[in-house]
Amino acid sequence: MTVKRRSKPVSVNPLKIGQSLGGVLAMQGCYRAMPIVHGSQGCSAFPKALLTRHFREPIAVQTSALQEMDVIFDANRNLEEALNAVLSKHRPDIIGIIGTELTDVAGVDYQSMLKSYKRERNMRGGLAFSVTLPDFRGSLESGYSVTVEAMVDELIQQAGLRGQRNVNSRQITLLPGSYLTPGDVMELKEIVSSFGFEVIALPDISTSLSGHLLTGFSPLTRGGVPLDSMLQSLQSGLTIAFGASMERPARRLHNALGTPYKVFQGTMGLKASDELLNFLHQISGVPVPIRYCWQRENLLDCMLDAHFQFAGVSALAALEPDHLRSVSEWLDELGVEQKALITSYETPAVAEMEREVWVGDLDDAEVLGSGADLWISSSHGIAGAERIGAAFLAAGFPIWNELGSYMNVSVGYRGAMEWTNKAGNLLMRREAEHRESRVRHR
Repeated sequence: MTVKRRSKPVSVNPLKIGQSLGGVLAMQGCYRAMPIVHGSQGCSAFPKALLTRHFREPIAVQTSALQEMDVIFDANRNLEEALNAVLSKHRPDIIGIIGTELTDVAGVDYQSMLKSYKRERNMRGGLAFSVTLPDFRGSLESGYSVTVEAMVDELIQQAGLRGQRNVNSRQITLLPGSYLTPGDVMELKEIVSSFGFEVIALPDISTSLSGHLLTGFSPLTRGGVPLDSMLQSLQSGLTIAFGASMERPARRLHNALGTPYKVFQGTMGLKASDELLNFLHQISGVPVPIRYCWQRENLLDCMLDAHFQFAGVSALAALEPDHLRSVSEWLDELGVEQKALITSYETPAVAEMEREVWVGDLDDAEVLGSGADLWISSSHGIAGAERIGAAFLAAGFPIWNELGSYMNVSVGYRGAMEWTNKAGNLLMRREAEHRESRVRHR
Protein backbone atom coordinates (compact mmCIF):
# COMPACT_ATOMS: atom_id res chain seq x y z
CA MET A 1 0.00 0.00 0.00
CA THR A 2 1.09 3.59 -0.53
CA VAL A 3 1.92 5.90 2.35
CA LYS A 4 -0.27 9.02 2.39
CA ARG A 5 -0.17 12.51 3.89
CA ARG A 6 -2.99 14.94 4.56
CA SER A 7 -2.60 18.39 3.06
CA LYS A 8 -2.37 20.85 5.95
CA PRO A 9 -0.18 23.89 6.70
CA VAL A 10 0.82 22.98 10.26
CA SER A 11 1.29 19.99 12.54
CA VAL A 12 -1.30 19.77 15.32
CA ASN A 13 -0.44 17.72 18.42
CA PRO A 14 2.69 16.22 16.80
CA LEU A 15 3.40 12.51 16.83
CA LYS A 16 6.96 12.96 15.58
CA ILE A 17 9.69 13.15 18.24
CA GLY A 18 13.15 14.64 17.63
CA GLN A 19 15.91 12.27 16.53
CA SER A 20 18.22 13.47 19.27
CA LEU A 21 15.91 11.96 21.89
CA GLY A 22 16.30 8.58 20.18
CA GLY A 23 20.07 8.99 20.35
CA VAL A 24 19.97 9.81 24.06
CA LEU A 25 17.69 6.80 24.65
CA ALA A 26 20.12 4.43 22.92
CA MET A 27 22.97 5.70 25.10
CA GLN A 28 21.00 4.96 28.27
CA GLY A 29 21.38 1.24 27.51
CA CYS A 30 25.18 1.39 27.87
CA TYR A 31 26.97 1.23 31.25
CA ARG A 32 28.84 4.34 32.45
CA ALA A 33 27.92 6.26 29.32
CA MET A 34 27.42 9.96 28.72
CA PRO A 35 25.66 11.42 25.68
CA ILE A 36 26.71 14.98 24.87
CA VAL A 37 24.12 16.88 22.84
CA HIS A 38 26.02 19.34 20.63
CA GLY A 39 23.48 22.13 20.46
CA SER A 40 21.62 24.62 22.61
CA GLN A 41 20.64 23.87 26.20
CA GLY A 42 17.03 23.26 25.16
CA CYS A 43 18.17 20.42 22.85
CA SER A 44 19.32 18.41 25.87
CA ALA A 45 16.66 19.63 28.33
CA PHE A 46 13.88 18.31 26.07
CA PRO A 47 15.09 14.66 25.90
CA LYS A 48 16.03 14.66 29.58
CA ALA A 49 12.63 15.95 30.70
CA LEU A 50 10.62 13.60 28.49
CA LEU A 51 12.72 10.50 29.25
CA THR A 52 12.65 11.21 32.98
CA ARG A 53 8.88 11.62 32.88
CA HIS A 54 8.42 8.37 30.96
CA PHE A 55 10.87 6.09 32.81
CA ARG A 56 10.82 7.89 36.19
CA GLU A 57 14.57 7.34 36.37
CA PRO A 58 17.60 9.70 36.25
CA ILE A 59 18.71 10.31 32.67
CA ALA A 60 22.37 10.88 31.87
CA VAL A 61 22.93 13.68 29.33
CA GLN A 62 25.15 16.75 28.98
CA THR A 63 25.21 19.59 26.47
CA SER A 64 27.73 21.85 24.76
CA ALA A 65 25.29 24.73 25.47
CA LEU A 66 25.68 26.59 22.19
CA GLN A 67 24.53 30.18 21.79
CA GLU A 68 24.09 32.05 18.50
CA MET A 69 27.54 33.65 18.64
CA ASP A 70 29.18 30.30 19.44
CA VAL A 71 27.79 28.83 16.23
CA ILE A 72 28.95 31.82 14.20
CA PHE A 73 32.51 31.94 15.51
CA ASP A 74 33.57 28.53 16.84
CA ALA A 75 31.06 25.87 17.87
CA ASN A 76 33.84 23.32 18.31
CA ARG A 77 35.28 25.30 21.21
CA ASN A 78 32.13 24.63 23.24
CA LEU A 79 32.28 20.93 22.37
CA GLU A 80 35.93 20.71 23.41
CA GLU A 81 35.13 22.37 26.73
CA ALA A 82 32.22 19.97 27.25
CA LEU A 83 34.44 16.96 26.50
CA ASN A 84 37.15 18.23 28.86
CA ALA A 85 34.63 18.74 31.67
CA VAL A 86 32.97 15.34 31.21
CA LEU A 87 36.26 13.44 30.98
CA SER A 88 37.89 15.18 33.95
CA LYS A 89 34.88 15.08 36.28
CA HIS A 90 33.06 11.86 35.38
CA ARG A 91 35.46 9.64 33.38
CA PRO A 92 32.78 7.80 31.37
CA ASP A 93 33.55 4.57 29.54
CA ILE A 94 31.43 5.64 26.56
CA ILE A 95 30.82 9.09 25.08
CA GLY A 96 28.36 9.74 22.28
CA ILE A 97 28.29 13.18 20.69
CA ILE A 98 24.87 13.90 19.24
CA GLY A 99 24.81 16.68 16.67
CA THR A 100 21.55 18.61 16.36
CA GLU A 101 19.90 20.60 13.59
CA LEU A 102 21.71 23.71 14.86
CA THR A 103 25.18 22.29 14.17
CA ASP A 104 24.01 20.44 11.05
CA VAL A 105 22.60 23.53 9.33
CA ALA A 106 25.61 25.61 10.40
CA GLY A 107 27.90 23.02 8.79
CA VAL A 108 29.94 22.42 11.96
CA ASP A 109 32.55 19.70 11.33
CA TYR A 110 32.57 18.27 14.85
CA GLN A 111 33.28 14.76 13.58
CA SER A 112 36.75 15.79 12.39
CA MET A 113 37.17 17.71 15.63
CA LEU A 114 36.44 14.53 17.64
CA LYS A 115 39.01 12.55 15.64
CA SER A 116 41.65 15.21 16.30
CA TYR A 117 40.66 15.40 19.95
CA LYS A 118 41.04 11.63 20.42
CA ARG A 119 44.39 11.60 18.60
CA GLU A 120 45.85 14.55 20.51
CA ARG A 121 44.84 13.19 23.92
CA ASN A 122 45.67 9.60 23.02
CA MET A 123 42.25 8.44 24.23
CA ARG A 124 42.36 4.72 24.91
CA GLY A 125 40.29 2.31 26.94
CA GLY A 126 37.01 4.06 26.21
CA LEU A 127 34.60 4.50 23.35
CA ALA A 128 33.84 7.87 21.75
CA PHE A 129 31.76 8.42 18.62
CA SER A 130 29.54 11.04 17.01
CA VAL A 131 26.25 11.12 15.10
CA THR A 132 24.28 13.83 13.30
CA LEU A 133 20.60 13.79 14.29
CA PRO A 134 18.74 16.89 13.06
CA ASP A 135 15.08 17.10 14.08
CA PHE A 136 13.87 17.97 10.58
CA ARG A 137 14.54 14.39 9.45
CA GLY A 138 13.28 11.08 10.82
CA SER A 139 11.99 10.66 14.35
CA LEU A 140 12.84 8.90 17.61
CA GLU A 141 13.20 5.54 15.82
CA SER A 142 15.73 6.73 13.25
CA GLY A 143 17.76 8.65 15.85
CA TYR A 144 18.01 5.52 17.98
CA SER A 145 18.96 3.31 15.01
CA VAL A 146 21.62 5.71 13.67
CA THR A 147 23.18 5.98 17.14
CA VAL A 148 23.39 2.19 17.54
CA GLU A 149 24.88 1.96 14.05
CA ALA A 150 27.57 4.52 14.90
CA MET A 151 28.24 2.70 18.16
CA VAL A 152 28.73 -0.58 16.29
CA ASP A 153 31.06 1.10 13.76
CA GLU A 154 33.24 2.50 16.53
CA LEU A 155 33.35 -0.87 18.31
CA ILE A 156 34.52 -2.59 15.13
CA GLN A 157 37.13 0.08 14.48
CA GLN A 158 38.42 -0.01 18.04
CA ALA A 159 38.63 -3.81 18.12
CA GLY A 160 40.42 -3.79 14.76
CA LEU A 161 38.94 -7.16 13.78
CA ARG A 162 37.62 -6.66 10.25
CA GLY A 163 36.68 -10.24 9.53
CA GLN A 164 39.19 -11.94 11.83
CA ARG A 165 37.64 -13.07 15.11
CA ASN A 166 37.09 -16.03 17.39
CA VAL A 167 33.46 -16.84 16.74
CA ASN A 168 31.37 -18.05 19.68
CA SER A 169 28.54 -19.98 18.04
CA ARG A 170 26.64 -20.14 21.33
CA GLN A 171 26.59 -16.35 21.74
CA ILE A 172 23.96 -14.12 20.14
CA THR A 173 23.86 -10.34 19.91
CA LEU A 174 20.39 -8.80 20.21
CA LEU A 175 19.66 -5.44 18.63
CA PRO A 176 16.35 -4.37 20.23
CA GLY A 177 14.33 -1.67 18.48
CA SER A 178 13.56 1.69 20.04
CA TYR A 179 9.89 0.80 20.66
CA LEU A 180 10.70 -2.11 22.97
CA THR A 181 10.30 -1.43 26.69
CA PRO A 182 12.84 -2.56 29.31
CA GLY A 183 10.33 -5.32 30.10
CA ASP A 184 10.29 -6.36 26.43
CA VAL A 185 14.09 -6.49 26.21
CA MET A 186 14.24 -8.55 29.39
CA GLU A 187 11.64 -10.98 28.00
CA LEU A 188 13.51 -11.35 24.69
CA LYS A 189 16.80 -11.99 26.49
CA GLU A 190 15.12 -14.66 28.57
CA ILE A 191 13.50 -16.32 25.54
CA VAL A 192 16.77 -16.49 23.57
CA SER A 193 18.86 -17.64 26.55
CA SER A 194 16.35 -20.43 27.28
CA PHE A 195 17.66 -22.18 24.15
CA GLY A 196 21.16 -22.38 25.60
CA PHE A 197 22.62 -19.18 24.13
CA GLU A 198 24.66 -16.48 25.80
CA VAL A 199 22.90 -13.19 25.06
CA ILE A 200 24.29 -9.67 24.78
CA ALA A 201 21.76 -6.92 24.08
CA LEU A 202 23.10 -3.77 22.44
CA PRO A 203 21.92 -1.43 23.86
CA ASP A 204 20.36 -2.97 26.97
CA ILE A 205 17.80 -0.72 28.65
CA SER A 206 16.41 -3.71 30.60
CA THR A 207 19.12 -3.26 33.24
CA SER A 208 19.28 0.54 33.23
CA LEU A 209 15.74 1.90 32.82
CA SER A 210 13.80 -0.95 34.41
CA GLY A 211 13.58 0.65 37.84
CA HIS A 212 16.17 0.03 40.52
CA LEU A 213 17.17 1.40 43.91
CA LEU A 214 20.81 2.43 43.98
CA THR A 215 22.33 4.56 46.71
CA GLY A 216 24.21 7.70 45.86
CA PHE A 217 24.12 9.79 42.70
CA SER A 218 25.99 9.25 39.45
CA PRO A 219 25.82 11.59 36.47
CA LEU A 220 26.61 8.58 34.23
CA THR A 221 24.22 5.84 33.18
CA ARG A 222 23.71 3.15 35.79
CA GLY A 223 23.06 -0.28 34.38
CA GLY A 224 23.10 -1.21 30.71
CA VAL A 225 25.64 -3.22 28.73
CA PRO A 226 29.28 -2.64 29.83
CA LEU A 227 31.95 -1.74 27.28
CA ASP A 228 33.78 -5.07 27.65
CA SER A 229 30.52 -6.93 26.88
CA MET A 230 29.97 -4.67 23.88
CA LEU A 231 33.41 -5.63 22.55
CA GLN A 232 32.71 -9.26 23.36
CA SER A 233 29.52 -9.06 21.25
CA LEU A 234 31.74 -8.78 18.17
CA GLN A 235 32.54 -12.48 18.65
CA SER A 236 28.87 -13.52 18.44
CA GLY A 237 27.92 -16.20 15.97
CA LEU A 238 24.63 -14.49 15.12
CA THR A 239 22.88 -11.15 15.34
CA ILE A 240 19.13 -10.93 15.88
CA ALA A 241 17.54 -7.55 15.18
CA PHE A 242 14.04 -6.67 16.37
CA GLY A 243 12.45 -4.06 14.15
CA ALA A 244 13.27 -3.19 10.54
CA SER A 245 15.10 -0.04 11.68
CA MET A 246 17.74 -2.22 13.36
CA GLU A 247 18.72 -4.00 10.13
CA ARG A 248 21.37 -1.40 9.27
CA PRO A 249 23.40 -1.96 12.48
CA ALA A 250 23.03 -5.73 11.94
CA ARG A 251 24.23 -5.34 8.36
CA ARG A 252 27.25 -3.36 9.57
CA LEU A 253 28.30 -6.31 11.70
CA HIS A 254 27.72 -8.65 8.77
CA ASN A 255 29.71 -6.56 6.28
CA ALA A 256 32.65 -5.97 8.62
CA LEU A 257 32.83 -9.27 10.46
CA GLY A 258 30.74 -11.70 8.43
CA THR A 259 28.28 -12.18 11.29
CA PRO A 260 25.01 -13.60 9.91
CA TYR A 261 21.86 -11.82 11.04
CA LYS A 262 18.13 -12.32 11.27
CA VAL A 263 15.59 -9.48 11.37
CA PHE A 264 12.18 -9.89 13.01
CA GLN A 265 10.04 -7.01 11.80
CA GLY A 266 7.12 -7.93 14.06
CA THR A 267 7.39 -8.91 17.70
CA MET A 268 3.76 -8.98 18.82
CA GLY A 269 1.13 -11.68 18.54
CA LEU A 270 0.86 -15.39 17.88
CA LYS A 271 2.49 -15.52 14.45
CA ALA A 272 5.48 -13.35 15.39
CA SER A 273 6.08 -15.38 18.56
CA ASP A 274 5.79 -18.65 16.63
CA GLU A 275 8.38 -17.43 14.12
CA LEU A 276 10.83 -16.42 16.84
CA LEU A 277 10.50 -19.64 18.84
CA ASN A 278 10.69 -21.82 15.72
CA PHE A 279 13.80 -19.99 14.50
CA LEU A 280 15.54 -20.43 17.86
CA HIS A 281 14.58 -24.11 17.88
CA GLN A 282 16.01 -24.60 14.38
CA ILE A 283 19.38 -22.94 15.05
CA SER A 284 19.88 -24.43 18.51
CA GLY A 285 18.50 -27.93 18.08
CA VAL A 286 16.94 -27.48 21.52
CA PRO A 287 13.21 -28.26 21.94
CA VAL A 288 10.99 -25.28 22.73
CA PRO A 289 10.88 -25.05 26.57
CA ILE A 290 7.62 -26.34 28.00
CA ARG A 291 6.79 -22.99 29.61
CA TYR A 292 6.45 -21.40 26.16
CA CYS A 293 4.23 -24.26 25.00
CA TRP A 294 1.97 -23.49 27.97
CA GLN A 295 2.15 -19.74 27.28
CA ARG A 296 1.04 -20.43 23.70
CA GLU A 297 -1.94 -22.38 24.99
CA ASN A 298 -2.71 -19.54 27.41
CA LEU A 299 -2.62 -17.02 24.57
CA LEU A 300 -4.94 -19.05 22.34
CA ASP A 301 -7.41 -19.45 25.21
CA CYS A 302 -7.12 -15.72 25.97
CA MET A 303 -7.91 -14.83 22.33
CA LEU A 304 -10.90 -17.17 22.41
CA ASP A 305 -12.18 -15.70 25.68
CA ALA A 306 -11.81 -12.15 24.39
CA HIS A 307 -13.26 -12.57 20.91
CA PHE A 308 -16.67 -11.21 21.98
CA GLN A 309 -15.00 -7.95 23.08
CA PHE A 310 -13.15 -7.55 19.76
CA ALA A 311 -15.92 -8.64 17.39
CA GLY A 312 -17.00 -5.68 15.26
CA VAL A 313 -14.51 -3.37 16.96
CA SER A 314 -12.42 -0.79 15.09
CA ALA A 315 -9.12 0.71 16.19
CA LEU A 316 -6.65 3.40 15.28
CA ALA A 317 -2.92 3.33 16.07
CA ALA A 318 -0.51 6.27 16.00
CA LEU A 319 3.02 5.03 16.64
CA GLU A 320 6.61 4.99 15.39
CA PRO A 321 7.00 2.94 12.15
CA ASP A 322 8.34 -0.37 13.56
CA HIS A 323 5.92 -0.26 16.47
CA LEU A 324 3.00 0.51 14.16
CA ARG A 325 3.74 -2.49 11.98
CA SER A 326 4.01 -4.80 14.98
CA VAL A 327 0.75 -3.55 16.55
CA SER A 328 -1.05 -3.76 13.19
CA GLU A 329 -0.15 -7.46 12.88
CA TRP A 330 -1.47 -8.10 16.41
CA LEU A 331 -4.75 -6.31 15.59
CA ASP A 332 -5.04 -8.43 12.45
CA GLU A 333 -4.91 -11.61 14.53
CA LEU A 334 -7.72 -10.33 16.75
CA GLY A 335 -9.91 -9.53 13.74
CA VAL A 336 -10.06 -5.83 14.62
CA GLU A 337 -10.86 -3.36 11.84
CA GLN A 338 -7.98 -0.91 11.52
CA LYS A 339 -9.69 2.40 10.88
CA ALA A 340 -6.52 4.48 10.72
CA LEU A 341 -2.78 3.84 10.99
CA ILE A 342 -0.63 6.92 11.52
CA THR A 343 3.13 7.09 11.83
CA SER A 344 5.75 9.79 12.35
CA TYR A 345 7.74 9.39 9.11
CA GLU A 346 7.90 7.09 6.09
CA THR A 347 10.12 3.99 6.12
CA PRO A 348 10.36 0.97 3.77
CA ALA A 349 8.80 -1.16 6.55
CA VAL A 350 5.55 0.82 6.60
CA ALA A 351 5.55 1.20 2.80
CA GLU A 352 5.51 -2.61 2.56
CA MET A 353 2.48 -2.94 4.81
CA GLU A 354 -0.70 -4.21 3.16
CA ARG A 355 -2.77 -1.48 4.81
CA GLU A 356 -3.12 2.23 4.21
CA VAL A 357 -0.67 4.18 6.38
CA TRP A 358 -0.65 7.93 6.94
CA VAL A 359 2.35 10.05 7.90
CA GLY A 360 1.01 12.74 10.18
CA ASP A 361 0.15 13.80 13.70
CA LEU A 362 -2.43 13.05 16.39
CA ASP A 363 -4.85 15.52 14.83
CA ASP A 364 -4.82 13.30 11.74
CA ALA A 365 -5.50 10.32 14.01
CA GLU A 366 -8.54 12.11 15.41
CA VAL A 367 -9.91 12.97 11.95
CA LEU A 368 -9.10 9.73 10.13
CA GLY A 369 -10.00 7.51 13.08
CA SER A 370 -13.31 9.16 13.92
CA GLY A 371 -15.72 6.52 15.21
CA ALA A 372 -12.97 4.09 16.29
CA ASP A 373 -13.58 2.09 19.46
CA LEU A 374 -9.91 1.77 20.50
CA TRP A 375 -7.16 4.40 20.33
CA ILE A 376 -3.52 3.24 20.63
CA SER A 377 -0.84 5.91 21.03
CA SER A 378 1.37 7.76 23.50
CA SER A 379 -0.11 9.82 26.32
CA HIS A 380 -0.30 12.80 23.96
CA GLY A 381 -3.37 11.13 22.45
CA ILE A 382 -5.54 11.00 25.59
CA ALA A 383 -7.53 14.14 24.78
CA GLY A 384 -8.11 13.04 21.18
CA ALA A 385 -9.36 9.63 22.31
CA GLU A 386 -11.82 11.33 24.69
CA ARG A 387 -13.11 13.60 21.93
CA ILE A 388 -13.95 10.70 19.59
CA GLY A 389 -15.19 8.50 22.46
CA ALA A 390 -12.58 5.75 22.05
CA ALA A 391 -11.03 3.59 24.76
CA PHE A 392 -7.42 4.72 25.22
CA LEU A 393 -4.54 2.20 25.26
CA ALA A 394 -1.21 3.83 26.11
CA ALA A 395 1.68 2.65 23.96
CA GLY A 396 4.90 4.03 22.52
CA PHE A 397 6.62 7.13 23.88
CA PRO A 398 6.04 9.05 26.07
CA ILE A 399 3.63 7.54 28.60
CA TRP A 400 3.07 9.53 31.78
CA ASN A 401 -0.51 8.62 32.72
CA GLU A 402 0.39 5.14 33.99
CA LEU A 403 2.81 3.80 36.58
CA GLY A 404 5.17 1.06 35.45
CA SER A 405 4.33 1.32 31.76
CA TYR A 406 8.03 0.99 30.93
CA MET A 407 7.93 -2.58 32.29
CA ASN A 408 4.91 -3.63 30.22
CA VAL A 409 5.60 -6.66 28.04
CA SER A 410 4.23 -6.92 24.49
CA VAL A 411 6.61 -9.51 22.99
CA GLY A 412 6.28 -13.27 23.04
CA TYR A 413 3.14 -15.21 23.93
CA ARG A 414 3.00 -13.63 27.38
CA GLY A 415 3.19 -10.12 25.97
CA ALA A 416 0.45 -10.78 23.40
CA MET A 417 -1.76 -12.17 26.16
CA GLU A 418 -1.16 -9.13 28.38
CA TRP A 419 -2.02 -6.72 25.55
CA THR A 420 -5.09 -8.71 24.52
CA ASN A 421 -6.45 -8.74 28.06
CA LYS A 422 -5.62 -5.09 28.62
CA ALA A 423 -7.29 -3.93 25.40
CA GLY A 424 -10.30 -6.22 26.04
CA ASN A 425 -10.74 -4.82 29.55
CA LEU A 426 -10.64 -1.26 28.23
CA LEU A 427 -13.32 -2.07 25.65
CA MET A 428 -15.49 -3.77 28.30
CA ARG A 429 -15.20 -0.71 30.55
CA ARG A 430 -16.08 1.60 27.65
CA GLU A 431 -19.14 -0.50 26.84
CA ALA A 432 -20.27 -0.45 30.47
CA GLU A 433 -19.86 3.34 30.62
CA HIS A 434 -21.97 3.72 27.44
CA ARG A 435 -24.72 1.55 28.96
CA GLU A 436 -24.72 3.64 32.14
CA SER A 437 -24.85 6.83 30.09
CA ARG A 438 -27.84 5.58 28.09
CA VAL A 439 -29.67 4.61 31.31
CA ARG A 440 -29.07 8.06 32.85
CA HIS A 441 -30.43 9.83 29.78
CA ARG A 442 -33.68 7.86 29.52
